[in-house]
Amino acid sequence: MIQVLQNWLEVGESTLSLQRQRLPTHLTVQKNWDQSLLAQQLLPLPQSSAILDLGCGDCCTLKFLAALGFTNLSGIDLQVPSDSSSLPYTLHQGDLMKTPFTDRTFDMAVSISVIEHGVDLKAFFQEAHRILKSSGLLFVTTDYWQEKIGIDDAIQPFGLSWQIFSQEQIEEMIAIAQSCGFQLKAETTIPACADPTVTWYDKDYTFIALTFQAS
Repeated sequence: MIQVLQNWLEVGESTLSLQRQRLPTHLTVQKNWDQSLLAQQLLPLPQSSAILDLGCGDCCTLKFLAALGFTNLSGIDLQVPSDSSSLPYTLHQGDLMKTPFTDRTFDMAVSISVIEHGVDLKAFFQEAHRILKSSGLLFVTTDYWQEKIGIDDAIQPFGLSWQIFSQEQIEEMIAIAQSCGFQLKAETTIPACADPTVTWYDKDYTFIALTFQAS
């Protein structure tokens, strides 16, 4: 599955849908589109499914998953709160490209707006494939625009590098994922971009979402 956020109408529809379901909305309103898509991918999964948030950041996605009723949740990031004992998920401090988890642990892994920040894609997909069960799902979203948008190396959000993926780079990413044992959940072409929905550091772009399935 590949989907591209096309316009603000989709952002509004996603936000209203989550609000009607009394689900938490994201701190960044455009990411309600990501989380609405994620909820759709989760529909077939039992609530006991083991789910990992790769690059959990401020834990918005973990809170969202908990609100959906999932009970076996974990997150990993370079920095996590020191006291997470009272949270409905388990946090691990570490590198998402080299996690502490045993092979074939998770039914699904999620990574929302993470891989654009200096993530080695080969290492990312290799590690995700290692920790996912056979037929496990990997849901990934990232910054996107068809044509390449250049970013000055001096721009370091969160102290990390940043890129906006182009169509050519997304095609390369899909090939890397396939070489690591993933296939797109549903074969499809990359949709054309319509309107930029995000402006950050004076760059105008949108989001893309991809769902992979492990062999």
